[in-house]
Amino acid sequence: MSDLIKLGIGERPWLPTLDSTMIEVFDRLNMPTAGLIRQNHKLFVFDCLEGHAMEGNVWVYAHVDAAEAQKIQEAQGEDFTRLLDQAFTDKQIMAALAINARLRSGAPVEGETIRHLGLLKAVFDQLSMGLDIASETKNAMAQLVDY
Repeated sequence: MSDLIKLGIGERPWLPTLDSTMIEVFDRLNMPTAGLIRQNHKLFVFDCLEGHAMEGNVWVYAHVDAAEAQKIQEAQGEDFTRLLDQAFTDKQIMAALAINARLRSGAPVEGETIRHLGLLKAVFDQLSMGLDIASETKNAMAQLVDY
């Protein structure tokens, strides 16, 4: 069974499926931007990686076990930041693109890629690949309609 969170296109990034439950909000701007949620009896941390106050933003989700979640919840200051950052390294995570606070696309990102490129670049590269495929698909469908 996969340790990747499930995403529902059109859902809110901080509650990415109807069966997701908010456990704790760690940070918020106009919306929760970092926190802990439960989905299918598993715990996941999430973070708005880029675009906090923009129309489009990038989110990341990582599975954490109960002990890891508790450490993050109890940490403060630099310890909190370090533990949250660690949750997104050395394992496969899910990245997502949201527009107007609604999920539009998502893609898994491998831990090895994150170690090699860094989190932000690895996530952007993976999401960009998905956007390129979507654009190619749209163009191919337009050609079919015009045929």
